[in-house]
Amino acid sequence: MAQSAQHYLVGRGITDITGPAVGMQLWGFGRPDQIDEGIHLRQRSRAFVIAQADDPARRLVYVSAELGSIDHHITLDVVERLQRRFGSAYSLDNVIITATHTHSGPGGYWQSRTTTGLDGGLYPEHYEAIVSGITASIVRAHNDLQPGNIFIDTGRVADAGVNRSLVAYLENPAQERARYSDNTNTAMTVLKFVDESGPIGMLSWYALHPTAMNFHNHLISGDHKGYASLQMERQYGTTYASNEDFVAAFAQSDPGDVTPNTNLDNTGPGATDVETTRIMGERQLQRALQLFASADEELSGPIDMRRVYVDFSHYPVKSRYTGEGEQYTCPSAYGYSFAGGSTEDGGGHFLFREGMTEQRVWLDWLIRMVTGVPRWTEPVKACQAPKPILFETGSGKPPLQSQIHAVTVARIGQLVILALPVEVTTMAGRRLRDTVMNELGDWAGHIVLAGYANGYAGYVTTPQEYQLQQYEGGHTLHGQWSLPAYQQVASELAAALQAGTRVANATAYDDWRGKSPGLPLPAGTAATLAEGKDYGEPLLPLKKTQYNKGDTVIVDFWSSNPTAHYTTGNTFMLVERRTPSGWQVVADDGDWSTRVRWRLQDDVYVAQLSWEIPADTRAGNYRITHKGFDNTGTAFSGVSGVFRYEMP
Repeated sequence: MAQSAQHYLVGRGITDITGPAVGMQLWGFGRPDQIDEGIHLRQRSRAFVIAQADDPARRLVYVSAELGSIDHHITLDVVERLQRRFGSAYSLDNVIITATHTHSGPGGYWQSRTTTGLDGGLYPEHYEAIVSGITASIVRAHNDLQPGNIFIDTGRVADAGVNRSLVAYLENPAQERARYSDNTNTAMTVLKFVDESGPIGMLSWYALHPTAMNFHNHLISGDHKGYASLQMERQYGTTYASNEDFVAAFAQSDPGDVTPNTNLDNTGPGATDVETTRIMGERQLQRALQLFASADEELSGPIDMRRVYVDFSHYPVKSRYTGEGEQYTCPSAYGYSFAGGSTEDGGGHFLFREGMTEQRVWLDWLIRMVTGVPRWTEPVKACQAPKPILFETGSGKPPLQSQIHAVTVARIGQLVILALPVEVTTMAGRRLRDTVMNELGDWAGHIVLAGYANGYAGYVTTPQEYQLQQYEGGHTLHGQWSLPAYQQVASELAAALQAGTRVANATAYDDWRGKSPGLPLPAGTAATLAEGKDYGEPLLPLKKTQYNKGDTVIVDFWSSNPTAHYTTGNTFMLVERRTPSGWQVVADDGDWSTRVRWRLQDDVYVAQLSWEIPADTRAGNYRITHKGFDNTGTAFSGVSGVFRYEMP
């Protein structure tokens, strides 16, 4: 591809943000029995910094982190650390931090305002690892800034997700639905970052819930987006050890009602959740590779953005957006159907189901007795109708969760990014994009909706969808006028961006850092190893010494609880091949082919390391290495016996 004038400075960075691997509740499904036991894929933060070549002060940071959500306090801490290092180059205005929304990463990183444990609590060590990891990825991208070009392409992704709330989607006006051939957002947008050496990174947006790894899973995973990122990065030679590594971020968009479980019963299209993850990741990967190869429209033009804090507890929304006169959003509250969960993704508590619209006295009594949360109030119940209130979280002094959320509209040349702290359903996303584009000039050629950005505030459905109180409606925290409210905010930001005017922002965020009671990581109480046993020592010799295509090598090692000496940027597993110059690493615990799972055996931790031998593996002699920290925090390492792999 011939190089044209370089309109931007571009930089990329990637870091490990894998959470504690044992003893933590996984974020997303809200099941207290979904406690992690090990690692399938490592979690990573992928960052891009883009600056105008002719005015480098005009810049934008975009981060896609393999987390379930972004607590806004994470954004606050990251920006403060960037400012201590780089001064005014970065601010809350030009930093967008998003989550891929994996449901297979440890929770416990919200600045909790409650001691009920309903939000997972706060583990300061985990929170710090996320903040420092995201910051490090941005610092790497900043240090990597160099003249470059950004190319864009868009295309349809086939068979990668279905609408899990079709009954609610059909409540939208028929005339509106007729404008679209699909009942999900099937568009993928890809950015191709190129410097003088060639391609250095890819950033894509596609709307698909990362619930392929279901609530029976107990291993850390980035789900299908983690799979796609890993595979593309490996294709481009990424080692995860070099600042020159190619970075491929499969970012999230508006998947509020889009599930990868195509059978609509928490299964399919794969025979297992792991296979469904691979299939959905592969479909995104292949389309992204095609669009990456064909991208020839170059982004050019200014970098600019507008951001605002909005208090959604009682936000007035004009008739232009409601269609029913001036209305108000509500103090946040969860509905019964939130507890019922999405039936198509496995459902939730057996006492609740989707579509519940009537308050029940006995359920309310049971909820208060079990959780200790306050009773709902009549004004909030009336405002949230027809939602029956499960938990009322927005009316206290202070509220149990912040009512203040950040919204950003940014541009990179002809690309517009609408960054929202919510999970947006398909039709709601369409209305939001239309609202923004209607305020912009002909220069705006593309728009992406970046969900899970700079905070987390539940779902946003259309008012029509909200009436049925499916799971998504029960999790629309600020009531049926939430979408019109976000449309109004986005419209005002887009209009200011177009006019080049400032946005008044008198609302300050109610920072909760330092107030949340921190919890120690669940390190467990394992016994010391028996005399004559060593950490890293295999329990038994290998069952065989020669393996063939399709085999899985499994080795058990004496180990320790990895959460007791939690760190990131390490590895617990290596697969090595013997070469004339020594042992060469061919896989580690961040690869799709490997798994590390810990268990207690006679009150001592055992790590089971497994390697599903890939089809393209070279013949040769191999071994598996286990690394960790013993009960005193001293590093240990042990190896399996040598085995041979023969190609068929």
